[in-house]
Amino acid sequence: MSQQQTLAKSATLEGTSLHTGEKVTLKLKPAPENHGFKFRRIDLADQPFISADADKVQTVERATTLAEGSVKVHTIEHVLSALTGMGIDNAIIEMDANEPPIGDGSARPFVELIKKAGIKSQDAVRKVWEIREPIHQEMGDGTLITIVPSKTFRVSVTNVGLEGRFTQYFSSEVTPELYEKEIAPARTFVHYEDVKPLLDKGLIKGGSLESAVVIRGNEVMSKEPMRFNNEFARHKALDLIGDFILSGKRILGHVIAVKPGHGPNTKMAATLEEGIRTHESHGSRADHHP
Repeated sequence: MSQQQTLAKSATLEGTSLHTGEKVTLKLKPAPENHGFKFRRIDLADQPFISADADKVQTVERATTLAEGSVKVHTIEHVLSALTGMGIDNAIIEMDANEPPIGDGSARPFVELIKKAGIKSQDAVRKVWEIREPIHQEMGDGTLITIVPSKTFRVSVTNVGLEGRFTQYFSSEVTPELYEKEIAPARTFVHYEDVKPLLDKGLIKGGSLESAVVIRGNEVMSKEPMRFNNEFARHKALDLIGDFILSGKRILGHVIAVKPGHGPNTKMAATLEEGIRTHESHGSRADHHP
């Protein structure tokens, strides 16, 4: 039986937001048992909270955006991925803007922040949703996500780029050790052809070759070499982990994803959340305490 975990103390990270280009200070803070993850906009008058919940997903273009009323938080997947991957269950994510700092485009800055804060065990037992039978979802563009039963949480991701270029595969069990080493360092990426349309939409204002890998034809443009030969597939796994926790619980299952993205990921998170609620309302044995 494993216990829930939170942060031992608060820790702060400053930087630039990817899409808005604004300066932002993000603070990770401890939270009580069964609290889950909540964002807090301390730049707004009443400092409102937004729960990291699939019900709150508003838009999924190039990032996952949560909204409650007129209050929004954008590009939340990397920080949620790091918290989940490193074994944190309860945390408050305070920001003085609507989007976390992008850093180098990976989850590594958030992993380092979590390690700086430290991890504290809590008394409550961690509740994990054990997948008992396959769940399958397909989108029209060749995207599919299937979750099959497994005694561990594993992700297997195939990334397919434009015209089939940069097709990559990555598969790993997700533990804090493997997450930190194999998944967190993988950076976000964008196709050169998409840069101007994204800028025209008011997105990626804070983007640079320091914060993302740019693909132009068969060429990779980056301030540093590729960190892995399948870095794009690893980053897709990173995003998926962050989006899936919006279901409200960790899962035990093997996620097999082809061409995943924030839309399919958050749709599956909503499906998982619905399943969790149904089973909990029936008092099912579906909760598993590893």
